[in-house]
Amino acid sequence: MSRRRSCELKAGELITATWAELARAVDARSAAFSNLPFSRIPSDNTFEQIVDILAAMRAGVMEVSVDPRSAPMADGPVDVGGDAAIVLQTSGTTSQPKGVVLTHDNLYGNAAAKLAAVPQSNDDVRLTVLPLSHAYARTSDFGTWLISGCTLAVTHGFEGLIQLAPLVSPTLMNVVPSIAYRLLQHDLDAIGLERLRLLGCGGAPISVAAFEQFKRLGVTVIQGYGLTETGPVICSATPDNATAGFVGDFVDGWEHEIRDGELFVRGPHVMKGYWGDEQATRNKVDAEGWLRTGDLVQRDAATGQLQILGRVDDVIVMDNGRKISPSPIERDVEQLAGVRHAMLVWRTRLELWIDGDASETEIRALLLKHPECRRATVHRFDPPLSIEQGELTAKGTIRRKVVQRRYAGS
Repeated sequence: MSRRRSCELKAGELITATWAELARAVDARSAAFSNLPFSRIPSDNTFEQIVDILAAMRAGVMEVSVDPRSAPMADGPVDVGGDAAIVLQTSGTTSQPKGVVLTHDNLYGNAAAKLAAVPQSNDDVRLTVLPLSHAYARTSDFGTWLISGCTLAVTHGFEGLIQLAPLVSPTLMNVVPSIAYRLLQHDLDAIGLERLRLLGCGGAPISVAAFEQFKRLGVTVIQGYGLTETGPVICSATPDNATAGFVGDFVDGWEHEIRDGELFVRGPHVMKGYWGDEQATRNKVDAEGWLRTGDLVQRDAATGQLQILGRVDDVIVMDNGRKISPSPIERDVEQLAGVRHAMLVWRTRLELWIDGDASETEIRALLLKHPECRRATVHRFDPPLSIEQGELTAKGTIRRKVVQRRYAGS
């Protein structure tokens, strides 16, 4: 494994390649892209996908990365400029998914900034389980691999992790909270994670209890924050300052302003624009280059680290005029054993919707910590929320507008 820099498990056999073997495969494949204006590359987290991605880069062709689980993007103009590298789809948590055009400078600069915050060496083994069609894995897995020269092992999801980890003994991995929680149900040494030292966790906050449990097991959880439109990394914890409930400080390259609690950022990692939608681009990034994140944040004065308080659009205004940010309350509820998702809404009164089997007594006891929610009625999603029904994003976060419409008459 020492000289093998990429690998994949296929039909029970470990397929590996050195940098030289990878380069030959890329050279052979790049000719197929040379006369195309852009190339649609399906995301299946395979060695072939890695070759296609690098071949498109070698041929100077813009990649349109396609997640088979997501709704297709509308076609946009082919001519988006010579520096455009890729179109990645947003998660669609707050609106219809959009195609985000990122440049080569965006991709390289953001990966380098992430690597500066979380260093890795060519002795590390990175196991990728998240879709390479999404910005998180594309930058924090794929991009950092290319720059650092470590070994990259690719698979998909928790089941792929369980199969491949014992064969490669990873030291680094990025996941979403749902995968992190499943890992804690196992003996890490018994599933091939005895060398794991850093676990990146993004897409949604990980619970304080899980963060501390990993810490006791000798694994540092690295939380971060960002948007597809920002490459995606805006903030990242480091191995030295990782703290439960915080997403770290700003990575290199960002200017920031916090206006009425909402975060705005400007810098070299901001997208080129939305695919085929100039108006949406202007709505997101102003003439001076400031990108509106739509997120409410709080910065610790002593450490510089950020806490994400929720989305501006999700703020609930009750009939007495009082405003509530639902995200901190929902995160508290989701730390109860057996709760997969929680959503707080206002429909003539405050309602808490639960996906899980925590008891009413447990839920009520927790709500006592939030005086504004003591009288909230509690409801349960039935059937449970799912990606397949369009209620959750690929990262496992709730599509609030979809879910609210679906349960509006309940």
